[in-house]
Amino acid sequence: MAVSPVMNKSNASTQPATNQGNSAADLTQSFMTLLVAQMKNQDPINPMDNNQLTSQLAQFNTAAGVEKLNTTLEGVGVMVNSMQQMNASQWIGSSVFIEGDSVISGAQGGNKDFAFNLDSDASKVAVTLTDRSGNAYTADIKHAKAGVNKYTFDDLVNFTPSAPSLDASSVFKVAFSAANEDGSTPNITSLKKGKVDSVSFTNGGAKLQLGLNGSVPIGKVYLIE
Repeated sequence: MAVSPVMNKSNASTQPATNQGNSAADLTQSFMTLLVAQMKNQDPINPMDNNQLTSQLAQFNTAAGVEKLNTTLEGVGVMVNSMQQMNASQWIGSSVFIEGDSVISGAQGGNKDFAFNLDSDASKVAVTLTDRSGNAYTADIKHAKAGVNKYTFDDLVNFTPSAPSLDASSVFKVAFSAANEDGSTPNITSLKKGKVDSVSFTNGGAKLQLGLNGSVPIGKVYLIE
């Protein structure tokens, strides 16, 4: 784009100040201000290229459109976050599974469920129950699918060395390991069960209050019942 080779002091002093903002609207205003100044001082023998002008204007319009789109998406994000927080209040009284060590208890009202999450299918998952004395009992679950898998104590069979008894005093820690016939080992995450007592709201989103299990963001919940 050609401009006048030299601008004298009188011309320079009369040029309008350009906007120093960084938004698309500010940059477009600065461009238009400079464009008017260039048109007033262009070399008549070598005028500005219209195609170049059109291309630059199109780029500024695109920038303005992207900025408006980003603003719209930010508003949608705020709205979605607000809806999630309101919906989270409906989880009070529900049971959820989050990452943590599973425990099975034979006490009345005790937890007999356990769950784990797989990042891919597994031919076999070894489930090991360890009692308070350190005695370990292992059973296998065949052909577990990717995602959350939930079972109860009664689903376990073929224990090694023998099946443990689950009476009112029994408490077992549960551990998992996954394997495939080709030797690969899918990533497995142990999940623990908790009950939602209440929901708190923070700038980072809603958090579920799980009593003795502490609090957890709703994004950390693997399964809700």
